[in-house]
Amino acid sequence: MSLPRTELRDPDAIGLAKSSDENILGLLLEKQTEALNAVHSALPQLAKGASLIQKAIIEKRLIGYAGAGSAGLAALCDYLELPGTFGYPVDRLRMLFAGGIDNLKSMKGSIEDSLEGGTNDFAASGLSENDCLILISASGTTPYTLGVLNAAKAAGITTIGLANNPDTPLLHQSDVPILLQTQPEIIAGSTRLGAATAQKVALNMMSTLVALRLGHAVRGHMVNLVADNEKLQIRATRIIMDIAGCDIETAQFALKQTLGDVKVAILMVRDDLPVDIARQKIAECDGNLRPLLDISTTSDT
Repeated sequence: MSLPRTELRDPDAIGLAKSSDENILGLLLEKQTEALNAVHSALPQLAKGASLIQKAIIEKRLIGYAGAGSAGLAALCDYLELPGTFGYPVDRLRMLFAGGIDNLKSMKGSIEDSLEGGTNDFAASGLSENDCLILISASGTTPYTLGVLNAAKAAGITTIGLANNPDTPLLHQSDVPILLQTQPEIIAGSTRLGAATAQKVALNMMSTLVALRLGHAVRGHMVNLVADNEKLQIRATRIIMDIAGCDIETAQFALKQTLGDVKVAILMVRDDLPVDIARQKIAECDGNLRPLLDISTTSDT
């Protein structure tokens, strides 16, 4: 019987336990690095996926993530990090994880075998026509994830599917299929290794590209961050100082005046504007600070 790529055994695994600790760790690192090659070959499709996510955000649609097991955890990471890093509204994000929160404490594999579970979770998610849903499955055949996909397609939702095996239902049925064709795992079937590395990197790249296009990242700074702890308040102050070209006292005062809105604080300081006028100008640009700064394309990131 022909096995899917994610279930094959890497020949380098034979006799591995007889090697030194350093050699084993070195080989594991080499395999993780090789997994990134799969992401490189998927760049055109990742760009298409990012474009769909960006469109949904501009139209104030919901963004959803769906997955089970290790793939679900990769999706969960991106879902959890978007609000704090790029200020994406929590109320416009959805996470469909097989088994829900309870399954994060001790993941039960059988839950991902339920096509109906995926269908039911979708029905409860609030996702609807023209929203955007990102689905991840290393095998590309996980029943739970396919249950979500089938329901999403029937509802007219835009779907982006990431899988590590070619020629799979998830890729065939998604609007934007993204194949991350990683090599067989050093421990056969343990897709938390190379496959998960490729998934995590691919998701990070898409969400970061969207943030750059929407002006949530400017000059290498996360200007849309939510400064809800001491570390992030210090970072926010530093961002204002760098982009607005001011001292720490001015940056701290502006951040306080704007109730933690970094973009408004930058414009307020840089152009010597009242808070309400700076906020209005940002709103007129759909939250994009970049066009208001007149930054040249050679220095802008």
